[in-house]
Amino acid sequence: MRRLGTLWLLDERGWGDYTRRIGPEPLEETFTPFVFAERLKGTRAAIKKAIMDQRRVAGIGNIYAERSAVRSGDRSSKATNKLSLDEFARPARRGDRRAQRAVQSSGTTVRDYRTGTGEEGRFQFELKVYGRGGEPCVTCGKKLVTTHTIDLRATTFCSKCQR
Repeated sequence: MRRLGTLWLLDERGWGDYTRRIGPEPLEETFTPFVFAERLKGTRAAIKKAIMDQRRVAGIGNIYAERSAVRSGDRSSKATNKLSLDEFARPARRGDRRAQRAVQSSGTTVRDYRTGTGEEGRFQFELKVYGRGGEPCVTCGKKLVTTHTIDLRATTFCSKCQR
């Protein structure tokens, strides 16, 4: 697993400068399909790559980007500029529930992740595609496929359920 994280000691001005450079938090009440579409406007990148860009949307990583794609029925590789407003709305509507559920489950422990109190997360038991390449899709039974074509990140999907 990658070790991600940085600790910065910032004064009020530094915190303001930092937060202006990142996108909106999906758990904010103001995060709507319109905000989501506006943040992703102007890119032709794969939807997965675009939503993992912290300058566009804060806090979305590989695991949650895949979950968002499978829940919306779209492939992670679909070009962002090819999405309709309705297609932006699906992951935006589900994104807040997904993030809330992940927080309630204390995150995702794939190998060695621990919470601040040393506990393992439990959200990994709810993953439908991430890390399940070669296994059957929980919806249709078709074998899940894993590729590394999106930003060299492992991307698993169901070719039947995800258009």
